[in-house]
Amino acid sequence: MHLTDTDERFSIDRLDFFPTLHVSFERADGEQLMASYSRRIERPRNWYLEPYLTWLDANNVRRGNPDLKPEYIDSYEMGFQKSLGRSMVSIDVYYRVTHNKVERVESVYQDEVHLHSIENVGTDYALGTELMFNFGPARFWNVNLMANLYDYRIEGRLYDEDFSEESFSWNLRLNNTFRLSRFTRIQLNSMYNSARASAQGTREGFFVTDVAIKQDLIGGSLSVALQARDILRTGRFERTSEGRGFSEHRIFKRKSPYVTLSISYNINNYKRKRDELREEVPGGLEEGAF
Repeated sequence: MHLTDTDERFSIDRLDFFPTLHVSFERADGEQLMASYSRRIERPRNWYLEPYLTWLDANNVRRGNPDLKPEYIDSYEMGFQKSLGRSMVSIDVYYRVTHNKVERVESVYQDEVHLHSIENVGTDYALGTELMFNFGPARFWNVNLMANLYDYRIEGRLYDEDFSEESFSWNLRLNNTFRLSRFTRIQLNSMYNSARASAQGTREGFFVTDVAIKQDLIGGSLSVALQARDILRTGRFERTSEGRGFSEHRIFKRKSPYVTLSISYNINNYKRKRDELREEVPGGLEEGAF
């Protein structure tokens, strides 16, 4: 990145490698054991790198960080999966370490004005288990239930001060897919995320429910999808932050429901062919069929 007004240059020039190892053992009775290791990268979003001040309102200003480094994630996983007719259950145990952890942070910009920025705050560690149960109460109805329970810890150095925070957190997701006809589907999704520690405080738990309907036309080449987010108006996001010279309790509640309409046309409709093949496989639709 080159800032022409100050002639400053910011760059990352390095050679990375991302090894992945995956082994599995499958038995004839539908049971499968798996183990894996992978190293991944999570690059910053574009506005995270913007070095300019942007006033959000009279009391809040935002600035990105052109020196931001990407996150590197080491993930170790072991899992068990079993098919039960048209149903499937899986249990995974994981340990993940995120280096150069990226977080939104706050500081005092001037009297009664907070500066919101992005920093590499340190390293976080998550040890937990993921449970998933997929089943079909009826031929037109598929249910996918997922739970994630984990011990979370983050530690590092921010604004010349060492910190260490930890929490036990859990997430729950319930996805319902209803196939009304070959070309009409409805999806109802609910999600709850519990409170979790951060570098400067705590992000409280929140619950949201979304619904969507998708209609395929012209043999599946044309698709129309209507989606409504947070239909129960429970999307309340709350956070407590503390730092040098400030203490803040912030509550954000968006206007809801938020409705979108999308129309797409596929010239070569390979997805429809995949869906036809999937109908021949027990278990119904997978998560994210829309």
